[in-house]
Amino acid sequence: MLFRTFVQQLLTRLRFIPRPDFAAQIVPTHPTPEEVKPGMMLVVGDAKYQKWACFRCPGGCGENILLPLNKAQRPRWAISTDWLGRPTIHPSVRQLNECHCHFWVRQGRVDWCPDD
Repeated sequence: MLFRTFVQQLLTRLRFIPRPDFAAQIVPTHPTPEEVKPGMMLVVGDAKYQKWACFRCPGGCGENILLPLNKAQRPRWAISTDWLGRPTIHPSVRQLNECHCHFWVRQGRVDWCPDD
């Protein structure tokens, strides 16, 4: 993991890749709200079975977002990570709280959706 972090920072400084908004990390148990830090996406489960994606809302409200990844549950999201640990989430995430933000996470970057 240290090597991946070094490579990612090097590629970012050399401007080969943009600085990611999120880095993914697999954790075996559900984190407490205090353990969910800005810029980290904690994936509850293991490499084969993923249950939840936990992260802070990038829209500024700071709310913890919990996305179900269980294939038997509806609605559900899917997450993949590249070799640098940058997550991609499908489908988009839409906050219905006071924040009202709508976004995609692609290769660790937040892509905002233009809403009507």
